[in-house]
Amino acid sequence: MIEVHLYGKLRRLVEDAKCNADTVMIVEHVEGETFQHLIERLGLQMSDLGDCFIDGNLAHVDDEVKDDSRVGLFPFNMVLLCGGQHLKGHGYTQSDHEVDYY
Repeated sequence: MIEVHLYGKLRRLVEDAKCNADTVMIVEHVEGETFQHLIERLGLQMSDLGDCFIDGNLAHVDDEVKDDSRVGLFPFNMVLLCGGQHLKGHGYTQSDHEVDYY
């Protein structure tokens, strides 16, 4: 199983989600599934997302989502306040990382 934590506008994926409570979706693990494939399976596009995480690490499209992973999905309008360049590689731009919209 994969624990998907949804934030901002992405909470709409869970019926009756409340903004003052955790919004968590539990999905089946698919062996060898990448982050991008998980996103597509959830009915989203990469352009819907801002900075996202797998087990506390910045998610990239080709990262494998393992069984028992915790995935944090933030919408396109919610990105790291500091720009996250320490996580994204100091100065890299969108062409360098699929989830970097700067």
